Amino acid sequence: MSRPAARRLPGLRFEIQAPSVVDVLPRMDVGAFVGFASSGPLHVPVAVEDVADFEAVFGEAPLLAWDAERGEPLQGHLASAVRAFFRNGGRRCWVVRVAGPDAKSNTFPIPGLLRCSEGGVVSAALARARSEGSWSDPVRVAASIHRELVDLVDWSATGSGEATLVVTASGGVAVGDLLRVGFDGTACALLVPVESVEAVGQEATPSFSGPAPRRVTVRVRTTKARWLESSVAPTALPTVSWVRGEGDVVSLGATALVDPGPGEAPRVLTLTLSVTPEAAPPPGAVLRLVEASLGEHWLLVESVVLGQVGAGAVQVSGVASRVRTSTPGAVSSAPAWCERLTLGLWTRRSAEQPAQLERLGFCPSHPRHWAALPTDTERARFEDAETLPSRLPEERLPSDWRQGIPSSRFPLAGPGAQGEAFSIPLGLSDSPTSYVGCTPPAGDSLTRDGLASFDADLFLDADLKSLSIEALLAQADFLRYQSSRPRALKGLHAVMDRLDATLVAAPDAIHRAWVRTGRPPVPPPSPSEPLPEPDWGTFLDCAYEPPPAPAPLVASPPEPTSGQPFTLTWATLPGAGIEYVLEEALRPDFSDAAVLYRGPLTTRTLYGRTPGTRYHRVRAERAGITGPWTPGVAVSVSPPARWQVLPATSYDVGLLFAVQRSLMRMARARGDLLAVLSLPEHYREEDALAHASALQSPLGSEEDGVPPLGFAEDAALSHGALYHPWTFVSEENKPAEPRRMPPDGTACGVLARRALERGAWVAPANEPWTGVVALSPAMGREWWLDLQEAQVNVVRQEPRAFLTLSADTLATDPDLRPIHVRRLLSLLRRAALRLGATYVFEPNDASFRRRVQRDFESLLGDLFVRGAFAGKTRDGAFQVVAGAELNTPSLVEQGRFYVDLRVAPSQPLTFLNVRLVQSGDRGLVTEAR
Repeated sequence: MSRPAARRLPGLRFEIQAPSVVDVLPRMDVGAFVGFASSGPLHVPVAVEDVADFEAVFGEAPLLAWDAERGEPLQGHLASAVRAFFRNGGRRCWVVRVAGPDAKSNTFPIPGLLRCSEGGVVSAALARARSEGSWSDPVRVAASIHRELVDLVDWSATGSGEATLVVTASGGVAVGDLLRVGFDGTACALLVPVESVEAVGQEATPSFSGPAPRRVTVRVRTTKARWLESSVAPTALPTVSWVRGEGDVVSLGATALVDPGPGEAPRVLTLTLSVTPEAAPPPGAVLRLVEASLGEHWLLVESVVLGQVGAGAVQVSGVASRVRTSTPGAVSSAPAWCERLTLGLWTRRSAEQPAQLERLGFCPSHPRHWAALPTDTERARFEDAETLPSRLPEERLPSDWRQGIPSSRFPLAGPGAQGEAFSIPLGLSDSPTSYVGCTPPAGDSLTRDGLASFDADLFLDADLKSLSIEALLAQADFLRYQSSRPRALKGLHAVMDRLDATLVAAPDAIHRAWVRTGRPPVPPPSPSEPLPEPDWGTFLDCAYEPPPAPAPLVASPPEPTSGQPFTLTWATLPGAGIEYVLEEALRPDFSDAAVLYRGPLTTRTLYGRTPGTRYHRVRAERAGITGPWTPGVAVSVSPPARWQVLPATSYDVGLLFAVQRSLMRMARARGDLLAVLSLPEHYREEDALAHASALQSPLGSEEDGVPPLGFAEDAALSHGALYHPWTFVSEENKPAEPRRMPPDGTACGVLARRALERGAWVAPANEPWTGVVALSPAMGREWWLDLQEAQVNVVRQEPRAFLTLSADTLATDPDLRPIHVRRLLSLLRRAALRLGATYVFEPNDASFRRRVQRDFESLLGDLFVRGAFAGKTRDGAFQVVAGAELNTPSLVEQGRFYVDLRVAPSQPLTFLNVRLVQSGDRGLVTEAR
């Protein structure tokens, strides 16, 4: 049966499409970046092809700590590195967000939505943030419902949950739809999650032309039907609880219940709760009321009143409903009608426009079931092109899932549909009414981001970091495919799976560590001056009476972070003509107070407050008579984390050594990666020389469980290129505020652009660095030669641009020192593996050897024409050896086939051999001198 698809909002939106790359040779321009981000999946590579793609998934750069030496906040460098990569010519990269195990996701209650399990247990509906971290703290959630009338022909229901409907609808009804049968003159509805559909008949096609779908009559059945009875009330004072945003059940002490009686429509109950105003459930919350005789009721909070029932108590009002399986007697003779329901989810973040998802289903079998909204990790798995062909159709992301999703990713994910029968709408309307936020888990924002501890384990897989190059690939394959509990690799080692990546960098590994600092004391607000005495010497109105203070004044949350909105709420005073005046001040005595609001409302949400303490108070006015001020409330807007960066004199280079050694080991194990390395900003010339020497030394100390590159791992040094100093970059979004950043992102972009425009075998030097306006710090000219000899690629200012005039790896072998030689060998490796894969299961005879000889000579000949090799002739530039002198009869009997590719890179000192070995169903490429 057909199902209405979610529609997009009208309007124009421009999307940047990366230009296609002609796939003649293997791509050598794809980068990989590992670092800190505000949102996005953890330890999962995500492909992005422009800055907009990156920001939609990973958001803005996270604020980490306060740098007291510079008097500014410290931000993560991953976002700026990715922007620099695309700014300098990159077209595609993989991004891996890393964090510690303490990273937590926020949980959001969905206003007006319940979940019914397979066993009939009803509970409040909760959604998750799409990824871990504090980025979702400002998000608030609302819900709406979309109703589509269908013709009800017949219905029947039993007390055990079985129901049968015969309905006629345009396009029919599909499994997973939720039908609601209403009854005139009653507050009862039958909810029918469709489990099976049987066609009964269909109307003839309309004679007029148009897109109207055919009307189909079907019989639908279910065993999970439930009755929803609204406008009910407990007969005695119930126990009250609700599920807060962090997912825990909070008991609320009820002291009074006011019921207007069944004659009122709607029947709005008023509960008096013995809680502080700060702990009161907000409008939109769903309360669970349990009473001994009638059981469980659910009340959707419509309003919250403070200050009218004494201190330490609040009043909440709303309509209560009850879920039951037995048929209410009131529906036996009432006219019935039917409608199909779909759900809309809305989110609002700070002052941004609301984002929405429409046409979501209430049932697990619906292809757009709201509880199946994917997390970022699940979505990355769904969209992984390498695993998609092997995935069963039912495990793939529905083709229409993205319809209605805004350009930035929807911030919510579902809790999963395991054990759920269907979801129950409770008092939802066609448009959202109340937005409800989350109560974040314990811990400050940096702790919940998983970044409170800055150590090497953030970047490395604990089971791989101590291994040598020879054991690295085997152990990685074991962890992923052969262990009793296969798992994905973590940290930078997750890049090993992305076979198209040839450049890798970890721009956030160069930070100085941070420590938690104490919070300065906040002076309490001063008491307000009392009201002036009236002029008793004149005649006053006999009804003269100043209105009381609208206390209490409550801030929620009481300690917001920078950029997070907070709401001020005060008590509602009885009577007409009341006007409230809200003031804000920076001083506790309110000497600099300014009026923020004047009007009849009793709540006000404030946005965009920068870090600092602000004081608020409110008073009431009626008929020109002013009442007293409420006691002031101090709202301290704090930085996202109360952490401070350690000074440069306390810098510990151990973490950086551990990460850079691991990068080069992984690059060598893969064989086709180049690790682009950078140094801390405060490193001067002597520090850079010492760091390069320490990376090359096999006698260094172990750092964070990562040993130095040993004598047998010397070749890994050719897979690392070191760049310094940092750069000031004028970015597109803030051109007037140049941003300091490490050079690895820009260097990767230049390498990618050179590979695309001229080839990976061309040295990536003397190439302008786009966007760079200054250096931090500039290396002294007298040190340039020393740094070049130490194989540090110095970013320097030349008359035409900022650029590098060297392109060296850290290799101790002079033949492998140039970056373009390493990149050429990586290209040959990738090309040989791609071409060699076509030879699997071919008979190993003379014609096969001639074919291999011809194919590889054609490949190398094309590279020779492009200028990849030295020499005036093909014979002087490369050789392909695949004859009987290499493939002896004993090797042929073992199922092996060897090919030696001997090439002379541009300006080589010696020939370098690249050997392709075909053994069974696997190919292996090795290098030999």
